[in-house]
Amino acid sequence: MPRTTLQPPELFDSRPWGFSQVSISPPGRIVHIAGQVAWDAAGRVSAEGREAQLRRVLHQVIHAVTAAGGSADDIQMLRLYMPAFQPGTEADLVARVLTETFGTENPPSSTWLGVQALAQPDYLVEVDAVAVIP
Repeated sequence: MPRTTLQPPELFDSRPWGFSQVSISPPGRIVHIAGQVAWDAAGRVSAEGREAQLRRVLHQVIHAVTAAGGSADDIQMLRLYMPAFQPGTEADLVARVLTETFGTENPPSSTWLGVQALAQPDYLVEVDAVAVIP
C-alpha cells in the first residue's frame, strides 16, 4: 500500500534529504524488518565503505519487503544506525543515496542515528524498517 506523506509547513522540508516528516499508512499488515547490514546470504561483508554498504543495506530492506509481498512504496519508516557518523560531511552522502533510492516526492520517513558501534566492526551502517502491506 503506497505511503502518503505530509510536509507540515511548520517543519523543514526534508524531502530533498530523502525522507518525509510524516508518513501515513492505511490499514494493512504491519511488517517490521530487522536491522540489515551489508552481509550477503553466506554471512560475508558484501560492500566496502559507508556509501556502498548503505546502498547494499537498502537493497536488502527492499528485498525483505518484497519477500513479505510488498514493494519499496510500502516502506513507511527507516532507521539508519551509523557508527562514527560525521553529520557535517556524511549527511549529503546519506541524503543522495536515499533520494536515489526513494525519490524526493514521497519518500518514507526516517531517523538517522550516530551510534558508538554495531554488532561487528566491519559494519558501517545498519537499517531497520517498518512497512505496511495491503
